[in-house]
Amino acid sequence: MLEVRELEVAYGPIRAVRGLGFAVPPGQVVALIGANGAGKSSTVRAIAGLLPRRGSLRFEGKPLPAAPEAVLRAGIALVPEGRGILQRLTVEENLLLGAATRRDRARIGAEIAAQYERFPILGLRRHGLAGLLSGGEQQMLAIARALLARPRLLILDEPSIGLAPKLVEQVFRLVEELRATGLAILLVEQKARQTLRIADHAVLLETGRLRAAGPPAALTADGLLAKAFLGEGGAAG
Repeated sequence: MLEVRELEVAYGPIRAVRGLGFAVPPGQVVALIGANGAGKSSTVRAIAGLLPRRGSLRFEGKPLPAAPEAVLRAGIALVPEGRGILQRLTVEENLLLGAATRRDRARIGAEIAAQYERFPILGLRRHGLAGLLSGGEQQMLAIARALLARPRLLILDEPSIGLAPKLVEQVFRLVEELRATGLAILLVEQKARQTLRIADHAVLLETGRLRAAGPPAALTADGLLAKAFLGEGGAAG
């Protein structure tokens, strides 16, 4: 579905990502893991068109556009680190923004209602300001907003940051539920052990380069890898 080859991302003279290549197959969860500063967020932001990039990116066999709105129209939605909620708008106004690129306006209301069923707290607070939601509720809103774009590939960048353990478990269950619908997911996470338990494939970055890739079991079986990047309590993102 998504093919990334020789991806290069730089901040001025600093090369954050160097010659990276990996793929996200349809209907699978691919985990992008690595220590802080490994280039994970730079990678997904470049895919989403939020950072300049070089290299070959193809989505469903076609070159991936570089502009954010064009990437979204192509079928890739990003839930950014920090959630990106517009706090002075209501919950429902944020959701409507998620569907802004769609042309089938008649179906949007029904799909917003479906998100309220998936996340009941959002339905209860639909007319309240998004900035008054808790961190976990804002994460639900960010995911629901992205789903309203009807993506075929959903990118989640550190969705568990700042959440209580119970809410973290809910996020991981949601990822599994979304995969079951056929949605492909590229997941960047600081909680590497939990991520590898639900991922179909894992890509490990080190200082902007590909260190290892393969089935999660193969990566976790490498004792050196576990010690260097997962640690005793899970890796940093």
